[in-house]
Amino acid sequence: MTKHRTARSGTGRGRRLTLVALVLAVLCGLVAVFLVHRTPSPELRPVAAPAVKGERVVVEDFSGAGLPDGWKPAGGDWKVEDGRLVGAPGGGGQPGRIVFGRHLTDFRLETTARIGGGGGAAPTGDAAPWLALGVDVPASGATPWSVGALRAGAAQGGLLEFARRTDRDTWDVTDKAALPAAAGGDRDVRLAVEVHGTRARWFLDGREALRTSRLTRTADGGQALLVDGARVSFDDVRVTKLGANPLLRPAGSPMAVIAHRGASSSAPENTLVSDEVARRGGAEWIENDVQPSKDGVPYVLHDTAVDRTTDGTGPIRSLTAAEVDALDAGSWFGPAYAGVRVPTLAAQLDDLRRRGGNMLLEIKGRHSRAEVARIVEEVRDHGMTGRVVVQSFDVDALKHTRALAPELPLGLLRAELDLDPVAVARELGLSTYNPPAGELLAHPGLAKSLHAAGVAVTVWTVDDATRWNSLEALGADGIITNRPAELSGWNAGRLHGEH
Repeated sequence: MTKHRTARSGTGRGRRLTLVALVLAVLCGLVAVFLVHRTPSPELRPVAAPAVKGERVVVEDFSGAGLPDGWKPAGGDWKVEDGRLVGAPGGGGQPGRIVFGRHLTDFRLETTARIGGGGGAAPTGDAAPWLALGVDVPASGATPWSVGALRAGAAQGGLLEFARRTDRDTWDVTDKAALPAAAGGDRDVRLAVEVHGTRARWFLDGREALRTSRLTRTADGGQALLVDGARVSFDDVRVTKLGANPLLRPAGSPMAVIAHRGASSSAPENTLVSDEVARRGGAEWIENDVQPSKDGVPYVLHDTAVDRTTDGTGPIRSLTAAEVDALDAGSWFGPAYAGVRVPTLAAQLDDLRRRGGNMLLEIKGRHSRAEVARIVEEVRDHGMTGRVVVQSFDVDALKHTRALAPELPLGLLRAELDLDPVAVARELGLSTYNPPAGELLAHPGLAKSLHAAGVAVTVWTVDDATRWNSLEALGADGIITNRPAELSGWNAGRLHGEH
């Protein structure tokens, strides 16, 4: 039996309150930058993020007389001069481009670049010169391309972007940020883009400056360099094939912001509105829980019973999908959220696929192999296998997932450390080992040993800004938090301020 389930439609005042909550959640991240002293505590030994490890697919220093084998110009003028590759734009408003490498799902493309090198500027009518690291470009060099672009000297002071050049020769810019340092004037800058499927990070002189979860990938696109608005010279181009671990923090990157049940301090937990608040607050990952209804439909809910977070009663496994769909999952948090529903896993996956973001999906409690199979089916049907990490306290649930979907990364939740976390991680094929924050603080060598095995460390659940600094110093790759906007703001302060 359940309580009265009549949904109440949101009033105009309720909608205004929701908008206010969204705005406040984003703005409060700026406050967090000033909450903590940014020097690691003296008793902690800082642990660097893992260095780049993997198979070197391309290593080129342009020491030969001509273009290296396998480097194919597809537009513009390309030549080797004084031990550097020099590229100039083509005619007709087309950027210069040269393709190389091969299709990779997980890789890092890096180079040293100098805008204006090799003969100075070559105006093409563009307001600002730009270059791009092509991370998914056809071997022909024809559109569409997916690139990380650097626009120097633009009206905004310079920009970094992730963008796609469509087959209609228009730009679709998914993410952008102000250029954190000067990149023109014949100065060498070290550039890198690290790609994991549809996720990517932009690095400038060894520090992360921008990231995206919306990179468009194809089945065969390779790497390329692109230039426009000026001549650009390149040196020391490297492409490194990486392991497929989406949570392992690259050197120069901040910790991943993982929103616990969405932005659960600002909106009703485990709902689509909570996910949206988290996204607007800068969270790259949404952590949510999944459990089945009586008739086997996976729903996003933390508690075994619906009583605390809805107007219903009883275990979710005792309610049909129709009964769960009728529940009000927002009024308990505040009148502005009246009528918010308990989302199905399918609805949440669809929302993330369309709006952006990744999911750290906890299989809550014991699940049969058939129940895990239904979860896997939903993830695959929504094309989200590259954007979901499955975690659980239940080892059997992880074993079922690995057997059914070896392509899905796995995380083991623990309340206390295993005697040998590395051995457990290897046995279960983990991508991330997820203890409470206190366990990492009590065992400073944990991250170093797991990183050596290629395993990330994701800690839960930390809302206290005074602890983030210590956890970062000890090598945490990600923080699960109820306050994602504040952690995003703190990360921004770390990236653009002094360490």
